[in-house]
Amino acid sequence: LVPAALGTDTGASVRLPAALNGAVGFRPSVGRYDGSGITPISHTRDTPGPIANSMADIALLDAVLSGDDRPLPALDAASLRLGLPSYFWQDLDPQVQAVAQAALERLLAAGVTLVPLDMPGLEASNAATGMPLCLYEQKPDLIAYLARHDVGVSFEDLVARISSPDVKAIFDDLVVPGLLPTPSGELLPLQPLYDSAIAVHRDALIDVYRRAFQQHALHGLLFPAVPVPPPLAAPEASSLESFLRLARNVDPGSNAGLPGLSLPAGLSDDGLPIGLEVDGLPGEDRKILAVGVALEPLLGRLAPPQA
Repeated sequence: LVPAALGTDTGASVRLPAALNGAVGFRPSVGRYDGSGITPISHTRDTPGPIANSMADIALLDAVLSGDDRPLPALDAASLRLGLPSYFWQDLDPQVQAVAQAALERLLAAGVTLVPLDMPGLEASNAATGMPLCLYEQKPDLIAYLARHDVGVSFEDLVARISSPDVKAIFDDLVVPGLLPTPSGELLPLQPLYDSAIAVHRDALIDVYRRAFQQHALHGLLFPAVPVPPPLAAPEASSLESFLRLARNVDPGSNAGLPGLSLPAGLSDDGLPIGLEVDGLPGEDRKILAVGVALEPLLGRLAPPQA
């Protein structure tokens, strides 16, 4: 609808809309852009991020937002080494699998080196990091934000005014009392789980990524941004089950604070966009943007929807 826009990507709210709408979405490393005026959810994961229709516009917005207007390094497709982590290529909808596989074949034909690999420890470290971070940090971050901006609304007032039933339940049952449910239904105190996530598990998660990049000499990791085609905008799309399915592949990068770029890869049989994501190591934003610039001509941009 517009050439470019800004979103916030705590858990993929830039990359997912981009992937589902045939646009390009970029989540920078946490701290690359100033997010001081944005209502927080989790300071460890929160970041602004641009959405646009082309890599040229994404690179331009990154230069403006970061203050770094140096030209991106030029990367030739034949020099690229991209990892295909098995975790992110599992349990894909057949239409996503077909579009992604066709995209890989285009990359191979252009000389891109694709490296299948495993990332031992990824799933366990991510599970021990994600929910403790997101649930625990919301309360102190919002309290500090409301006080800093002197808005005249207390944390208790804000919670009382939440109108979304699913968000209201999360706050009342988990965020306010500081509890995390286990798969068995047990409720655990969040504080010790959060302390462990910050002290141990998040660093372990980042190390999983570092080992993969170092062992395979990678420019980035490549995988389907969303394991399923865009769902209908019906009430069930907001269910926890739907959210977990949509966010499965983008969640680890959010928790590790990585730069992640969602690029259009093609259309499903129903004519709906499918996206591929490129993830990099923390701080390597310019490298990931350069990879995106190199991949865009190979993947192709999607035509706008017909009225």
